[in-house]
Amino acid sequence: MPADVFRILEELLPESRKSLRVLALFLENPEEAYTKYMVEKLTATSKVSAVLERFVKLGILEVVDSEPRAYRLNAKSQVVKTLLSLLE
Repeated sequence: MPADVFRILEELLPESRKSLRVLALFLENPEEAYTKYMVEKLTATSKVSAVLERFVKLGILEVVDSEPRAYRLNAKSQVVKTLLSLLE
């Protein structure tokens, strides 16, 4: 069901497609950490650095490794908890 929700949002907000795909990847795999390369590959997007860093700044993602830089959903974030509960 969440994949359908994200597809509908992509259609409603086409200028946000990249951000929605990145967010969906992490929400659907909350325990996984991904490098920028893997995010681009798994979301079929490119140039996601700005999206990843914006999500870190907002507290949605956390950096879990620096070489190579890897990101994971920030399970302590209230925003993340709310998003996950909406997708249940």
